[in-house]
Amino acid sequence: MRNTIKAFTLAEVLITLGIIGVVAAMTLPTLINSYKKQQTVTHLQKVYTS
Repeated sequence: MRNTIKAFTLAEVLITLGIIGVVAAMTLPTLINSYKKQQTVTHLQKVYTS
């Protein structure tokens, strides 16, 4: 009987990390802009309620 070790190959890991990097690069600017917009709205609401 042979002992077989199941694992991911280096190529599979690198491709997965590449895909994650591309998705992160596409979504982070949108999230940052949304956060800044919400922060501005919150500041304006505080000014109007003061």
